[in-house]
Amino acid sequence: MRRFNLTEIDRRSGCREIQVEGEFDLAVADQFQACLDRVDPEHVLVLVNMEQCEFIDSTGIALILRAHNRLAEQGRRVVIHGASDQVLRILSATGLTSNGLVMANAQEALLDGHSLEH
Repeated sequence: MRRFNLTEIDRRSGCREIQVEGEFDLAVADQFQACLDRVDPEHVLVLVNMEQCEFIDSTGIALILRAHNRLAEQGRRVVIHGASDQVLRILSATGLTSNGLVMANAQEALLDGHSLEH
């Protein structure tokens, strides 16, 4: 059986983090969407921690992009951070690393997202 786990953490006031562990693909899309649906409207920044993500397919990318667009309309933000080299290559090939959606680490994402809270 494949290993997949999601962990939801309130990083600080206004910030929710979803940690992705394992393979992020069609088989687990509903679980990730459920995490997104639980994000409180008061969370202006949603971090997607990809440090333990081994693979992401087009379904995972589409879910993140939809969340990014939906939250942007509300003045909120989604940021991916900590992607492994393999996942980063996929995100780069899709053009996502050039628009501020992907950060190197949580500290960078939190600093960048800090301006949303003021």
